[in-house]
Amino acid sequence: MRSLALGALLAVALESPAVAQEYLRYDGTLQWLSGQTLSLALDAPTAAPSYMIVGQFLVPVQGPRQTLSVDLSQLPQREYAFMRSGERIAVIGVASDDGRRLIATSIIRNPGPPGSYQEAP
Repeated sequence: MRSLALGALLAVALESPAVAQEYLRYDGTLQWLSGQTLSLALDAPTAAPSYMIVGQFLVPVQGPRQTLSVDLSQLPQREYAFMRSGERIAVIGVASDDGRRLIATSIIRNPGPPGSYQEAP
């Protein structure tokens, strides 16, 4: 009887692997919102800046900002209904199975200027 219970427990454990979902936070500017998808322009640059010579000066030129597609289907619509393009937000969520988008679990509106983080008291 004991081996039967242990076998059943082992079978259940093998069939449902425990996948740890890591929560990620991305800060940026809302580009557009359509249905249950939003596009976020991230604060962090995608690559090192390139340089341009202006007169006698070497001036850094930032490349295009990386964008992130965010799935809002797990959030109540009241959390994102009145957001507008250009608004600064932070999105917390988990990566989708294919890794191509973020599935949002919460949105923080007006998180502060780029690079500033506020810790909870």
